[in-house]
Amino acid sequence: MFDTIITGGLLVDQGRIRRADVAIVDGKVAEVGPDIAGKANRTIDAQGKYVLPGIIDVHTHPVYLDDLQGTSEAAAHGGITTVIHYAYAKPGMKLIDTISQFREEGEAASVLDFALHGGLFDPRNQSEEIPQAVQAGVTSFKMFMTYAKLKWMSDDYQLMRTFDIIAQAGGMGMVHAENGLATDYLQDKYLQIGRDPKEVFVATRPAILEAEAVNRAIAMAQVAGCPLYIVHLTAREDVEVLNLARNKGYRVFGETCPQYLTLTSEEVFKNGALAKIGPPLRSEDDNQALWEGLASGVIDTIASDHAPKPKTREDDFFKAPYGSPSTETMFPVVYDAGVNGGRLSLIRLAQVMSENPARIFGLYPQKGTLQPGSDADLVIVDPVISHTIKQETQHSHATYTLYEGRTCLGKPILSMQRGKVVLENGELHVPAGEGRFLRTNTQKGVKDFFA
Repeated sequence: MFDTIITGGLLVDQGRIRRADVAIVDGKVAEVGPDIAGKANRTIDAQGKYVLPGIIDVHTHPVYLDDLQGTSEAAAHGGITTVIHYAYAKPGMKLIDTISQFREEGEAASVLDFALHGGLFDPRNQSEEIPQAVQAGVTSFKMFMTYAKLKWMSDDYQLMRTFDIIAQAGGMGMVHAENGLATDYLQDKYLQIGRDPKEVFVATRPAILEAEAVNRAIAMAQVAGCPLYIVHLTAREDVEVLNLARNKGYRVFGETCPQYLTLTSEEVFKNGALAKIGPPLRSEDDNQALWEGLASGVIDTIASDHAPKPKTREDDFFKAPYGSPSTETMFPVVYDAGVNGGRLSLIRLAQVMSENPARIFGLYPQKGTLQPGSDADLVIVDPVISHTIKQETQHSHATYTLYEGRTCLGKPILSMQRGKVVLENGELHVPAGEGRFLRTNTQKGVKDFFA
């Protein structure tokens, strides 16, 4: 007797698409194959629909307008079943205390299973806690190579030192790669001559300075023997640098986001501070290069960088915060622009939004696949439903979306987490606190990925 059988769907998993049923018992996948025989408490007809392993968003910030509960709810409405949040330890805060606080709050409030990255705003005083964090199940650690004026930037000494500590502890480094001091100088120069702040923002953070930082981070991580994950890549130059490193056998991963695949710097001039994100939106040529990087395997993951903050179109641009809401729109936008747009196969989409995130962070095969013994995390996608994105129908507490009025073809209609229905016909069916904390293991993930 099965708890649930998903019948008649096209299963997208393990590099292929096939007609297969999925049977679930006690939160786990029990059997996968055509025409599974046996009774079930519930049978879900997926005829004419795709069945994918649960989508994993590995880049969220639950500390702004959406907290740990709100971020997980917004993600769930977008078909996501697992999230990895950044536990940001600001200057003066202890890393391990921050991780403990995020875990406790997540276990009490999250509707989705979740893991954590350590966010180091002050590695000089926080890096020594990394071995303890690894023991606590947090094995990836992010630093900023920009935002010097905000006092968030890690200099090369601290980057090198922290990469060394991470490598010895068996973790993985992560960076926001932009040349912070160079961009700050350019910003000061152009603001002094009275140029439009929006124009200054786009002009003073050029792609070449992002690619320089990507290359510099890869070099230091390689010397330290530290695996490296580079978040939110935006530009053609980044893909070229990453491709060179991968061809040399370096253990480096690349992530991009829906906004860098589908939006351009024109949004900054159209929407002002609402489109202020870092790194900035770039050009259609950069969009295309990122799609090509995903399709070729140079870029490994797509994540949202969900960071909804209070701001309006008319705010003082340089005083407005960075970030935008994006976790709920991530899958529909990527599916429509990528699969329907002929830029990304459905098989590759499942890899970069489910399998690869699970592999890299050591959650595979518990997550990221639908094999017997795996968690029964899945999303059913109806490819013929057309829907228009509007802020009023979104579930983030943000007052806007950069995709206002965009019509997408294809929509998640049902998702499950450990065999329980999370989302069905637009409604959530799990309470706060249903999510479980997941211990990552990037040492295992990196070894398996590059085996």
